[in-house]
Amino acid sequence: MISFENVNKSDWRYNLMYKYVHFVHNHIYYKQFTVLHPERIPSGKPVVAICNHQNGLTDALGILFAFAKDGRKPVFIARADIFKKEIAAKALRFLKIMPAFRARDVGSAGVGENDAIFNQSAEILKENGVVALFPEAGHQDRHFLGTFKKGFARIAFRAAEQMDFKEPVYILPMSNHYDNYFSVHGRLVISIGEPFEFSDLYELYKEQPHRAEKILTDRARVYVKDLMLDISNTKWYDEYELLCSMYGREIMKREGLSQRYFPNHLKTSQRVVEMLDKCEKEDPQKFERLMENTRLYNKALDKMHLRDWIFANRLKCSGFFLRMLLSILLLPFIVIGWVINIVPFSLSSLVTRNIKDFMLHSSFHFAVGALVSYPLWYIITTAVLWSVTGVWWIALIYLVALPLSLVIYLRSKVMLKKFYNRIRRFRMSFRGERYYFIAVDTRKKIMKEMKEIDK
Repeated sequence: MISFENVNKSDWRYNLMYKYVHFVHNHIYYKQFTVLHPERIPSGKPVVAICNHQNGLTDALGILFAFAKDGRKPVFIARADIFKKEIAAKALRFLKIMPAFRARDVGSAGVGENDAIFNQSAEILKENGVVALFPEAGHQDRHFLGTFKKGFARIAFRAAEQMDFKEPVYILPMSNHYDNYFSVHGRLVISIGEPFEFSDLYELYKEQPHRAEKILTDRARVYVKDLMLDISNTKWYDEYELLCSMYGREIMKREGLSQRYFPNHLKTSQRVVEMLDKCEKEDPQKFERLMENTRLYNKALDKMHLRDWIFANRLKCSGFFLRMLLSILLLPFIVIGWVINIVPFSLSSLVTRNIKDFMLHSSFHFAVGALVSYPLWYIITTAVLWSVTGVWWIALIYLVALPLSLVIYLRSKVMLKKFYNRIRRFRMSFRGERYYFIAVDTRKKIMKEMKEIDK
């Protein structure tokens, strides 16, 4: 195994790459990246940052850039199987990532190698650094929180032990929330919770270390759970998720909250889950009826290949023709954007075809597409344009406009797709299609039932 000594030390190459990736992440790949409560990060203190794990590399980048104002660069711990090849291990070390050896990856004998990693992590914390982990030890494919492993607790206690239990080590709970796991130019919010120290467990740790680690693990999980959208009712997961979207918009509209500000979606979705869980306990029959209606509505949406947002507002001819005119005006931009960006977009899509884990697709779209193929393609086409025209300022304008062309293309594509679905909705209504009216009637029942629960 390669050495991870001084992995947390400053490196000009890493700092240069950090600035580039930070810009692409915050301003190109995501159309809205929000960090809630960055002031809660304990400045100049040893921090173990823990977070739910939903989306591979992009989860780690969200945590990394949540520390942008703090100025420190967290050192991450990831599963050891991705370090098998030496070139990969060296690249990951450069990115300030250390391995965690899980029994299912390396066998029970290999788990002993964690001691060196835990000791190095403790050294980083002694220097008031940041170590970041995902205690679930694997990413989830839905909005729920998995079981926590005790690795982060062992690191935290070991750091406290190496400081003779005289200095506090802070656990910093965090959560991530995506509007879409797979789409480029989506929205991501990182929520930072209140940091807490665990000096009350020091004496117990000296006598019963495993029990102290378990208590800290359970305590930390509660903190993370409170920050995120946790749909623990897996039996009705799809129905919960649909109701979060449906009734969440209703809450925002009623309370004057902006739907453009993505953290409001997280906030209202948490409220909807809390309402539904309470209803299940207090009135199981009403809950069961609501779930069945939501399932029926979801089935109708699937049959029509439509989503709920299209039924949230009434059909209006004036708005319909205005959107049609806007879509026609935007069509040339979509075509131009598609022609310019189809090659780099296709390259990252070709790579993800061979990745079986769908939750890693966005990671490869970011790493292969946003960081490599797009910039490389832009430089090549700019050079070709310069050589053909012989006018440097035309090539420079073209280069500057390229990222904007991608943003316009992605947003115009979404707008055109929405307009197409509005046409389909209008046609279904005009023809009197069965599933359309089932959807309309069932949605009314659902919203009525939700308002009764929300009293």
